[in-house]
Amino acid sequence: MKIINRRTALASLGLFGGSALLSGCGGQASGEPGASPSFLPPSAVPVPDSPGKWTYRKLDPVAVGELAYAMYSDGGCMYAIVGSVMRSLAEKLGEPFRSFPYEMMRYGNAGLGGWGSVCGIVNGCAALIGLFQNGKEAKRREELITDICVWYEHTPLPVYQPVQPAWAEDVTPSVADSLLCHVAVSNWCKVTGCEVTCDERRERCRRASVDGVIRVVDLLNRNAVDPNCECLNLTSETQACLECHGPRELRNSMGRMNCATCHTFEGDHPAP
Repeated sequence: MKIINRRTALASLGLFGGSALLSGCGGQASGEPGASPSFLPPSAVPVPDSPGKWTYRKLDPVAVGELAYAMYSDGGCMYAIVGSVMRSLAEKLGEPFRSFPYEMMRYGNAGLGGWGSVCGIVNGCAALIGLFQNGKEAKRREELITDICVWYEHTPLPVYQPVQPAWAEDVTPSVADSLLCHVAVSNWCKVTGCEVTCDERRERCRRASVDGVIRVVDLLNRNAVDPNCECLNLTSETQACLECHGPRELRNSMGRMNCATCHTFEGDHPAP
């Protein structure tokens, strides 16, 4: 049996390029003093002690939404959602929200840097939930994220109507039917007959971003008052799919997205 050592494995991934990797590892690779802390065992990595540092405070959803609409042209959907909440909290509370680098959220535009993957509206809302529900216990965090995902999949968007539209006066809403940017936008193009490059499509995403931030701010507001407040749950159709294909029975599928978007059948469901 051929044995692959660490050097061979790194070389196969194109990660062993001269001195670049060695310099990044400091003296650890050669046993020299001053080893890089990046290779410390988990128990030795310092954890900042900052309880309550990122505590959420209630905001006005409509005011934050209007700010998101204004910010959209500077960085897209995810940037507008996270940035509008951070700026609103910074104005209300100061630090640490004033120093939050929300510019990084530009990466989520058009489904991860133009890849059409997970919509930046969903991604931005989930990032905010992750920031304010940052404990190791995942249950409540997942409940809040599920609310956003189910809402986005099944709600005709956009709903928001700006007083002074930026790019188009009228925008026809459509149901995304998916968390994926390319599916949501393609569905909108089918409903409206518009091209993906048109001003109406750009306005659609801009207004839907406002809908997203209003939804997540309202959700965070309710959760701040009642940590057990009701959230949207998976549809009965998706739950039925997961009952069979999820971790309890066949265990051949992972996820909670709307299954019927991609998996459709004519006639009876295929036998497992």
